[in-house]
Amino acid sequence: MDVVISTTDWSLLLNTEAKAEGVLTLKLGSFKAPRNESSGQVLSMDWLPEKPHNIIAIGFYDGVVGLWDLATKSALLRVREPDKSLSLLPYRCLLAHDHAVRALAFCPASRHLLVTAGEDRYVKTWDLRRLYNPIAVLKRFLTNEIYWPLNAPGILFAQENAYAAYGSHGVHYFDHNARTFFAAPRTGTLWSISYTEWMNGVVTSDSLGEVILALLPQLCYSPQYVKRTLERRFPVYLTSLVPYDPTKGENQEMGGEEEEQEEEGGDAVEEQEGGGETEGPDAASENVGDGGKGRKAKNPALRFQKYKEAAKKYYLHHTDNDMTTFVGSEKRAVWKRMKDTEVKMKMNMDDLPLAAIHKVRFNPNMCSHTWVVSAGRTGLVRLNCLRGMITPQVKKIISKNQAQFNALYTPKDQEEAVQTVTDDDDDDGL
Repeated sequence: MDVVISTTDWSLLLNTEAKAEGVLTLKLGSFKAPRNESSGQVLSMDWLPEKPHNIIAIGFYDGVVGLWDLATKSALLRVREPDKSLSLLPYRCLLAHDHAVRALAFCPASRHLLVTAGEDRYVKTWDLRRLYNPIAVLKRFLTNEIYWPLNAPGILFAQENAYAAYGSHGVHYFDHNARTFFAAPRTGTLWSISYTEWMNGVVTSDSLGEVILALLPQLCYSPQYVKRTLERRFPVYLTSLVPYDPTKGENQEMGGEEEEQEEEGGDAVEEQEGGGETEGPDAASENVGDGGKGRKAKNPALRFQKYKEAAKKYYLHHTDNDMTTFVGSEKRAVWKRMKDTEVKMKMNMDDLPLAAIHKVRFNPNMCSHTWVVSAGRTGLVRLNCLRGMITPQVKKIISKNQAQFNALYTPKDQEEAVQTVTDDDDDDGL
């Protein structure tokens, strides 16, 4: 299924406002020494996944991480303001990084473990019972999001394409036992990832506007190297930036992808409107003959410099993959484009990423675990169902759990109340 979005209508999507009333304000500092917003913006937060779900961890711009207990009864932490509003102070704070805390996550198997990622490129694992020193430290790249799987002793990262070596940018799994697994290679910046225990898979969204599903091996038992990882990845949908005038491009594939052949200094370059440019199929061999200029070639020219210019000339085209079956996926055009963007895409870092997808999430409930929600720069929220992941075995598990849930949580008083209402209606009729 193809969806076309006009860039001129994006502003209409932002006019709807939802109003909510706050019941509690979280503030840094102590009872007599509040910080008065001196820590800067809130850039990350996570809710304790264990019961009673009463702890919230929040990361700030100055590298401070605060921990709030929403169920506390302490008079030193719960403060009634002059305007009668309620404020809550943290029961614990730590200076986790030298700069902004970009991401953090609780361990789903222990309420005492917390992982943080900062602007200083460090990823630190903390034991909240002894905060004087982290129990694990890793320095490699800028991290946008972190996910701690329940069934593995390691962490999944969504990273920026800055500070990443060529061919090593994407989704990485790092084990606390010094094992790693390269789950999904990407070219653009990974803005968001989401993991699901029901399928042991991760879905990614990046600056190119692509949402990719990657099925992971058993991370606890599998070896460090897994063969043919490309067969474990499937595009959910792809976004292309296409000009209104079809005469500007030679061909349009998948309803939105244009490729134009250019010759600059004897190097064949293939431009792809899905968010950047890629090298042609024979560019690698030609670059070798030119003295290895493939990666050092001149950056692609900017297609536009302002949003108004893009709105007049381009529109976004979403191309959905058929997720009802994965048979013959490698022959589909969307799968081939995903493969090309993993290894051949050449990007201009100054180009405005209008097609970027900034958030993606799996539905955490088992009965709806195949639903994926994603949202990007356009302001649209899209829902996709991975129907091909619903196997007969999963259907049996879901039906069994639904029967157990209905038996445990169906109130008997509701049936009695319905019967009482029916009797009253009969009496009124008499």
